[in-house]
Amino acid sequence: MKSIVIALPQPAPEETQTIRLSPIQRLGGSVRRYGVAITITLFLLSGLVFGAVRSSRTGFSVSGVDRFLIMLPETLEGKTPVMVFADSFSVSFLFAAALCFLALTPSGIAAVPALVFFKGYELGVMCGALCSVSGFTGLAYYISVVFAGAFLSSLAVIYFSQYCIEFSFSILLAIFGHSFGCSLREKLRGLVLNGSYSLIMLVFASLTDTLLYNMIGRLFVSL
Repeated sequence: MKSIVIALPQPAPEETQTIRLSPIQRLGGSVRRYGVAITITLFLLSGLVFGAVRSSRTGFSVSGVDRFLIMLPETLEGKTPVMVFADSFSVSFLFAAALCFLALTPSGIAAVPALVFFKGYELGVMCGALCSVSGFTGLAYYISVVFAGAFLSSLAVIYFSQYCIEFSFSILLAIFGHSFGCSLREKLRGLVLNGSYSLIMLVFASLTDTLLYNMIGRLFVSL
């Protein structure tokens, strides 16, 4: 007995249209997605350049709040690794705490970028001061000892600043009776969570500072 095969017509596959975006459109999408991070990074770099140029001028001396917020070799000489870590982390923690405080106010939208600019300014002051006093030796110290920890702490500040600005903006909208996405309680939970992530990054940055100073930085005690 021969089998009978019945071929049923198959539904035609739906035509998929591939939308090709131009380079300008892709760039615009990236700016919308990472615009806050890019803006914060520009503020940090601007502060870095401004601080480096200002402190490299003849007659500039590191004093006052600058001496407290930056770690010059002479201020670390003779300190134990625990003390070096404490000095590094206390400064980073102050910046993180200030960011968190500003995030809880509507003015944080403008104040957070200003604080990030000041963070970059302090890093620039340290670089300029080292180079103006010790020349190439100071630059070598900055690159070999300071740069890695400064880079990690800057990443933590940029990362956390985005959530601080977003929460501050949500508070501003709530004052005028508007809402943006999820509730303030959920945004506060996200702010605390990402703040914890940033603190972990800052701990690693301070550990890096401590390790590099004890391995390499002590060789520059004659700066």
